[in-house]
Amino acid sequence: MKNPITLVVVLLMSYLATAQDMNVETKSVSINNLISFIVDAIENKDEDLEYDNEHYIFLIQTPVSELIAEDKVILKQALNLVSKRLVATDNISIITYSGFNGIALKKTSSKDLKEIMYVVEHLKPSSIKELHKDGIELAYNYAKEQAEEDVLSTVVMIRNPKTMIARSDVTTAKPVVTASEGSKNNNAVLLTAISLLPQIISVIKD
Repeated sequence: MKNPITLVVVLLMSYLATAQDMNVETKSVSINNLISFIVDAIENKDEDLEYDNEHYIFLIQTPVSELIAEDKVILKQALNLVSKRLVATDNISIITYSGFNGIALKKTSSKDLKEIMYVVEHLKPSSIKELHKDGIELAYNYAKEQAEEDVLSTVVMIRNPKTMIARSDVTTAKPVVTASEGSKNNNAVLLTAISLLPQIISVIKD
């Protein structure tokens, strides 16, 4: 059997290669640095000027249950800033991975702040209409389905170390990428590999 981390790298390389073909950018940031990332990475647009339309797909690492209050506050502040910086023709989507995987918010105008805040406040497994095995793969497939000409899509992977599942709970969790069923050690290694995602992405891009 191949090393699980090797499998993760191969799958991520495949996702990123596909993303490049679809005019999709990939960015990765820790939730604790999310607000400063938005300040640096997302342009403050003027409603009176013409810009290329954008679609930001926020891929949020989650626990097996609901996010803690601190993380909700950070996400709300960050997405509120995103809403202020973008224009009404730009869109936001929210997808979750790790603890539970699914589409929390389908393509929505960046100015629909009430809906965006509601989704963040109620971000938990029961709020997801359809759960999936792999949130990362789901995000890129979703980006492909939603792709439009002259619209730049960006998958922003929001890492949240606080949500990492304890080793004793791994057997009840849904890992992001599964090499084989029923293996505690493999699943634990896979979850660890996900925490190394920024380094993996950096190596692939270089």
